[in-house]
Amino acid sequence: MVRPPVLRAGDRVAVVNPSTAIHDPAAAERAGLVIAALGLTPVLPPSLLSRPRDLAGSRRHRLDELHAAFGDPAIKGVFCARGGYGVSEIVEDVDYGLIGRNPKVFVGFSDLTLLQLAIRRRTGLVTFHGRMPGLTRFPAYSLEALRRAVCDPRPLGVLQNPPEANALRPSYPLRTIAGGVAEGRLTGGNLAMILAAMGTPWEIDTRKAILFFEDVDESPYSVARMLLTLKHAGKFRDVAGVVVGAFARSDGASDVTPYTLNEVFDQVLGQVGVPVFSGLAIGHTDEQLTLPVGARARIDAGARTLTILEAGVA
Repeated sequence: MVRPPVLRAGDRVAVVNPSTAIHDPAAAERAGLVIAALGLTPVLPPSLLSRPRDLAGSRRHRLDELHAAFGDPAIKGVFCARGGYGVSEIVEDVDYGLIGRNPKVFVGFSDLTLLQLAIRRRTGLVTFHGRMPGLTRFPAYSLEALRRAVCDPRPLGVLQNPPEANALRPSYPLRTIAGGVAEGRLTGGNLAMILAAMGTPWEIDTRKAILFFEDVDESPYSVARMLLTLKHAGKFRDVAGVVVGAFARSDGASDVTPYTLNEVFDQVLGQVGVPVFSGLAIGHTDEQLTLPVGARARIDAGARTLTILEAGVA
């Protein structure tokens, strides 16, 4: 495990955009405001809003932007503006040697999961699955979760969901799927992108790990198919534990299968034989935890807790 240096007040943080293009200047301004709110200095490259539309030019543009951020010694952190689609187009041409020689805080989620898996495989660098600064909404809870993960050298400890307005109908209902306690290094991210990495050099390694995943706009049968693919590929065989994050807009009625999302989780994950719980505020929700991917953690599925035992920054 390689931990990047902790971000300190005034450090320069570059905003990059390896995924879906942004053209709205307001999105760039939002990203700068989030970074400034962390006490850091935002660096928004002039290229951020001017990506070419042709594929070859777009790929070169994004790679140059990413490499410039990691190669500049004055830049201490690299935050992705947003997710969407596009990492698959550049992942094989990223200079991982450059990233390995210049370990920095790297923040993203969703489509960025693919790049984070590749960085982890090629360099051992801890990256951060957390809310991206260009997104429209950024509540105080998400800002504090991000700050604690990248600006504080202490372990995060027990992760806490946001306070619930109605305890009888929580927005983030925690649920034990299979009880037990286990420790391991965190790995995971967006479920669809974990599947996109299968059979590639950056395929996820779940051995002795605590796997977490989340997704958005996926029907229960699609989630079942992805989880069963992971099962068939042996990804649950030696896993230490599993944490299911948020699945926003993913539990609608379907004429394909009668099962709800929770039934899918029980049917697939309840048979794995390791601790499993669901409901942590990880994923495509406004309130979002930041996880140091690669750091050691403990799952207590009976208590429905995930404890981060070591810091992701040094």
